[in-house]
Amino acid sequence: MDEAARALHSAFVGAFPAYLKAILGERGLPELDDEAVFTARDWLDAQLEDLLALPLIEQARSPLELFQEAMEGLNARLSELGVRPPLRDPVTVSALPGDTYGLAPASSSVLGEAAFEAHLAWGAGKAATVGPVVSDDQGLVVLVSRDLVDRSRFEDAANGAGLQLEVWAARSDLRPLRPAAAFVDLTHPAAGEAVPLLAQQGTKVVAFGPHVDDEAFANAIALGADRTISRSALFKSLGQQLPRRT
Repeated sequence: MDEAARALHSAFVGAFPAYLKAILGERGLPELDDEAVFTARDWLDAQLEDLLALPLIEQARSPLELFQEAMEGLNARLSELGVRPPLRDPVTVSALPGDTYGLAPASSSVLGEAAFEAHLAWGAGKAATVGPVVSDDQGLVVLVSRDLVDRSRFEDAANGAGLQLEVWAARSDLRPLRPAAAFVDLTHPAAGEAVPLLAQQGTKVVAFGPHVDDEAFANAIALGADRTISRSALFKSLGQQLPRRT
């Protein structure tokens, strides 16, 4: 494991207890027993060590995905305690079905400065080593979304504008491209990685999501998005939002 990987490993594991305490308080949920917390943290520790020991090109999963997955046992523990789960919107449920109590972080930016910077460094290294880039002379547009309705709308609009659409449907599908533009659904589990990876290559990134999620919009700008827009506003003017062929 190289120095950057060690820094990421240490930052993510170190941030775990404080993040968990903060998110439980934010959600109005009870504190969990030490055994449950330490079990989840130790699982994350071991999983990150195994992942980051691999060459970057072989790291099929992302560190943030593992952090999110570490919350599964804690969600189960809250359920065992009889805690009533909050209501979640269908898009979030689809993206993180096991995160019943909304504990999983959508971005590493909420884990603290050290974790955020280490994660960005990992993302930059990953982008530099995985696969060839695609030039933008084909009018390539990338969509980061799991929503099939969104995909259909984008495909229709892209075809009408003479553009090529590529959809990232899974968190493991973060391949470096150089598209003319990228549209990132902030409810997608990979949004926190896709935005900086694309922005670092000079791609114009448009982040979209629920109009009430100001925190997610602010995080997207901090990660490198050029602008944010609510989902409803985006699809009311999708043809105008797409790049134009010259």
